[in-house]
Amino acid sequence: MDYIQLSVIGSSIGTISIVLVYIYLYVLYREPYMGIWALSWLILLSRFVIFDSGLLSWKQSDLGITTYQMLNIISALLFVWGTCNFINKPLSKWWFYGVVGIFFLNAALNVLCSSVVYKLFPTLFICCAAILWLGLTFIRYLALPAIGRLITGYAFILWSLLSLALPFSVAGSWFAPWGYLLGGILRMVIALGTLIVYFEKTRADLVNKETQYRLLAENAIDVIYHYQLLPEAKLEYITPSVLSVTGYSPEEYYADNKLVLKLIHPDDRCLFDRFISNLPHSVELPLTLRLICKDKTTLWIEQKCVPIYDGKGQLIALEGIIRDITVRKKLEQMTSRFDKMNMVGNMAATVAHEIRNPLTTVRGYLQVLGRKEKYQTEQEKFKLMIEEIDRANNIIREYLSLSQNKAMNFKIGSLNNIIEALLPLIQADATTSKIYTQIELARIPGLLLDENEIRQLLLNLVRNSIEAMPAGGNLIIRTFAEDTKVVLSISDQGSGIPAHVLDKLGTPFITTKDTGTGLGLPICYQIAHRHNAVIKINTSDEGTTFLVNFTLSVIKNSKSL
Repeated sequence: MDYIQLSVIGSSIGTISIVLVYIYLYVLYREPYMGIWALSWLILLSRFVIFDSGLLSWKQSDLGITTYQMLNIISALLFVWGTCNFINKPLSKWWFYGVVGIFFLNAALNVLCSSVVYKLFPTLFICCAAILWLGLTFIRYLALPAIGRLITGYAFILWSLLSLALPFSVAGSWFAPWGYLLGGILRMVIALGTLIVYFEKTRADLVNKETQYRLLAENAIDVIYHYQLLPEAKLEYITPSVLSVTGYSPEEYYADNKLVLKLIHPDDRCLFDRFISNLPHSVELPLTLRLICKDKTTLWIEQKCVPIYDGKGQLIALEGIIRDITVRKKLEQMTSRFDKMNMVGNMAATVAHEIRNPLTTVRGYLQVLGRKEKYQTEQEKFKLMIEEIDRANNIIREYLSLSQNKAMNFKIGSLNNIIEALLPLIQADATTSKIYTQIELARIPGLLLDENEIRQLLLNLVRNSIEAMPAGGNLIIRTFAEDTKVVLSISDQGSGIPAHVLDKLGTPFITTKDTGTGLGLPICYQIAHRHNAVIKINTSDEGTTFLVNFTLSVIKNSKSL
């Protein structure tokens, strides 16, 4: 066995190791470029084993030379393809054109020339060009740290220069054993360099993914958290969005493990305790409860989480999402309120008249009997009975105002004119309660209104404001335009509406007044609904403001009134 064979065998052993490593990485991670590189090294290895080792006498055979040429070209082309896949670029069609041109040139030289050296020059050209391109590509691939790509790039360039001696090595020159030895070393460096590049790319991809997921979590509107249960219960992670939701920063939650429990509304604490005691089965359904924020406001949240188990199947943590559903809850309450009012309205349309008619008859007979001489001593009793019947009729009249089937008379009208027409009546009621009335009417567009209903809406809201100021104060009635809406604002200086009442405001027959019917605000909500308007309430210890927002979408090009 001569030196050339020993060099080839040593180079082959190193290449076998490289092939095994690349196949292992491909099987483990299923990266396409890793499989392509492994196939390229495998083809190069087959060239060493079959041809360079002297196992076959191929130099005098046209088929042998052609096979030798094709193995080199295919191996180089696969290297190029795998690298393009690695850097996420398409393989240029010019490589295919070059391979086809070299194939025909090789065929012609195989027929015309007898020297093996000349026959291998076209193959040498395409292979050196491919290896040189690989070296420059790795050096210029700036998406990765410099160490791996520079080692690989310069090793490819040196291998391309060494490949220029391939025809002479095949012809058996004195340089052959050194060429195979240096080639083996360079291939080993290339293999190790590409492995470094691969691991650097994998690490960079992981860092980028981690950054993306972190940004996704930190920029999410919903609150994402990880709560550790064992060995010690504590909040390990919560997204910055918790600050805008609850008013407390993540650092405050990390510093105080019990802060989460302190925020839970007292009325919902038993619901939370039941959720904790039934873990992990309780995570199957969302948990909905109220929190008291840093500014003392109350919000509704919906929490969904998944259990995290350790290797022994023990529950060790919870990961979940908390969503602010306060707006949704308000919409549900509004829908529920309208449903109740619709139900009451339907009842009113069918029952109220049947009740009102007998009461009218009774009232008439009481008036007739009260005029008779024998009942003159009972006038106070007759008067009381008639007043109670009139009170019942007033309740029924308000009750009928909730009817869905009530006839409407819409026409373009001025909200300001309605307020000015009712102002003397409003001022008369306010003066008796030591309340000063102030109006601020801006120039606003005309609206599609039922004037009788708007009068009732205005009087009901004004009456509520007056009754909210038993010790006197200021009543301010304003109108103004805001975006695509016209707003009617009625403000008082009362003590505000308690939170437990505010949640039920507008529900029929719910009232805090001793003589109230609980139908005033429901009627206002129903009138607003029929006018495609929305009532909003701002309340505090300094007073309450009712805002009726009329939409302008139903009227166009109307004059300001």
